[in-house]
Amino acid sequence: MKNEILKFTAVCLSALLSLSVFAKEIGKCETLFDFSEKPVEYAPPSWREGLPQWPYHNFIIPADKRDWRKYDRLIIELYNDTPNTDGISAFIGSDKGRVQLGLLSKKFNLPYDNFARWTIELADWPKTANPADIGRVHIFQTRPASTKLRIRRIMLVEKGAEPPPIDAETLQYIERQNEKARLAELKERQRRIGAIRETFRKSGQKDSGFWTAAATSMEKIRPRDCETLVPAEKFAVRLARNEHESFQVVVIPSKSDLKDVSVSVSGLKSAAGDVFPSGSIDCDITGYVNVTGRVPYKVSENVPSTNAVGYTRIVRKTELGWWPDPILNFLDKVDVQKDDVQSFWIRVNAGENQPAGIYNGTLKIAATLENGEKVSKTCPLSVRVNDFTIPRGSPLPLAITFIPNPTTQYEGPEGLALASALRKSKDSPVNVWKAHEATWGDFLADYFITFDSLYHRGKDYPKFDILMKLKKEGRLGRFNLGYWSYPKDLSAEAKEEWRKSTVARIRKPYEKAKELGILDKAYIYGCDEIAPEFFENIKWAAGELKKEFPDVPISTTAYDDNFGIGTALSQIDWFTPVTTKYDVKKAEISRKAGHQVWWYFACGITAPLANMFVECTGIEPRVFFGAQTVRMRPDGYLYYQTSIWNSWKPIANGPFTDWDPRSWTTYHGDGSWTCAGKDGKPLPTQRLENFRDGLEDYAYAKILEKKLEKNPDAEWAKEAKRLLEVPQDVMVDLKNYTLDPAKIYAWRDKMADLIETAK
Repeated sequence: MKNEILKFTAVCLSALLSLSVFAKEIGKCETLFDFSEKPVEYAPPSWREGLPQWPYHNFIIPADKRDWRKYDRLIIELYNDTPNTDGISAFIGSDKGRVQLGLLSKKFNLPYDNFARWTIELADWPKTANPADIGRVHIFQTRPASTKLRIRRIMLVEKGAEPPPIDAETLQYIERQNEKARLAELKERQRRIGAIRETFRKSGQKDSGFWTAAATSMEKIRPRDCETLVPAEKFAVRLARNEHESFQVVVIPSKSDLKDVSVSVSGLKSAAGDVFPSGSIDCDITGYVNVTGRVPYKVSENVPSTNAVGYTRIVRKTELGWWPDPILNFLDKVDVQKDDVQSFWIRVNAGENQPAGIYNGTLKIAATLENGEKVSKTCPLSVRVNDFTIPRGSPLPLAITFIPNPTTQYEGPEGLALASALRKSKDSPVNVWKAHEATWGDFLADYFITFDSLYHRGKDYPKFDILMKLKKEGRLGRFNLGYWSYPKDLSAEAKEEWRKSTVARIRKPYEKAKELGILDKAYIYGCDEIAPEFFENIKWAAGELKKEFPDVPISTTAYDDNFGIGTALSQIDWFTPVTTKYDVKKAEISRKAGHQVWWYFACGITAPLANMFVECTGIEPRVFFGAQTVRMRPDGYLYYQTSIWNSWKPIANGPFTDWDPRSWTTYHGDGSWTCAGKDGKPLPTQRLENFRDGLEDYAYAKILEKKLEKNPDAEWAKEAKRLLEVPQDVMVDLKNYTLDPAKIYAWRDKMADLIETAK
């Protein structure tokens, strides 16, 4: 195996070094290698057991150009000759010793069967690399399946200089590849819609110029990449009082474009004559975001299996294209192209005083055909209201940040410049939302989120006017008095500096919260994801906070895997491990010692674990905040951001929006569960809806649990315990769980049945 790698490397080195390598000046851009006539191939063999996993590589030698100190960029021009879209990275450094001691580039996401310029920033050289003595550029991947790249040119660019323009021949190549991709996409789109239309023709559903399908709120219906749809002309939903529950009506044009498509509801009454107000049902248009960039994560799905649970979980790459995400509540109607499908998000909310029962009414779908003819169809709608009420506030304690900002962390100069421009632009979402701060406070509370920030240092937070309004409404959740860290060392000077900068800052909101009578909802968060080497410093700081603010819990995500048991952090009140570090047994031991153990996920939690990326399956947040939270029983959930917005303007049209789905660095949706709509007003996402739906499932479990505590020996107790343990067909563990909405509904409805009937 090793011989194969050495032989492969030697062939590539020979090809590079046998070429006429020269350095020519183009302004302040120096060409190291020019393979325009015959690009050098980078095609490592497909990975298999026994080969190194990372870095899996090839080498490029930059010949006699060793001093790179005056350059700030390395540009590599390449062609990706395969649909493979794994990213590539590079180490740049000495040709002696371990190549990993060199400068590590950011991962570059390869173009799909096209040309690209890969720019590597030559900044922040590690101490182990000497830019005055560069011996090699080491290009590598991680376990590539099949990659075939052609390297065309390698250039070094001085600070402030521009690389040469792409030549006409390459521009023509790019255009041909783009046209080829466009035609292939159109052909595939037409194949998919053709198969869907054939299904509906055979279904017997009347062709009204369009057909209708049903989908649950846990499914993502992509407008141009949908494979199958379920024909439907009847719709039903079940929910408790104070609950929100949604489903989707999907409109499929039968032969031509549709204009002014709308969905409305009317006439909901029960047999007892009670009315379900149509104003409590929203019929909103699903919006779509265009995912064009590759991401550093994969997603997962279940495939049928003969094993005990009937599926095997597999991990796959994400897909580019249009994805459903924002819910466009400011639009009443929408045009639908003939080869697209369009989802409408139907959200039902049963009020606190809504009588239990089954309410029957109608949904009307209306449209205008290409010839101007107005068409419509009316479908039965049934709403069943359970005879119990869930809380108005979150059933699970939450600590979640809402503070709109563009991403900046780990960004290069271009990213930082973009973030700066977004902050300065009066039209950008990170600024226009501020005119509707109170509206955002109500909106977030509708989704169980209290207007809060984990990281604030007293500027603009806490929002006491919003917090008091939520208290009055019975919807106030947890809020942070201010972020805390630890002194740089334990010297007297450092300690005193820490006291002045931290205690005084937290004292002011502490006294205000105490005065307003909401101190019982306050916490103090800090030491975000800090390693054990700093635990002694954290211990001292936490002790000081406990002295100053003894009646407020101290919270952290510092990496204490034992949650304060036998560690330096025993004074901490709330420990918050990432989901992969959450241990049920350790958590129970910690709770017995008086601590709470919450949990969280972020960008590092990827398939097969549940997350909330735009490309994740729609059901994942519902499973996580519902079934998985019921099974694992954390004391709360923490999330670092819900409003990382990198768009230039709020969403003002649809359904295909210009909202940038990129959130934290190159991720889509991580740290961004919300969007700014027209004039900066709130827009939910489908992911945010499923977050709330999962917590409402959790609320069912909490209500059933209380009934069980009062009557543990009842006939129904055994079934209640089974449901509260969460059946295996819903979830086996955090990595294996159903993607079938029917399983979630069955579990949830069985809990509802017991809550209604158990005595």
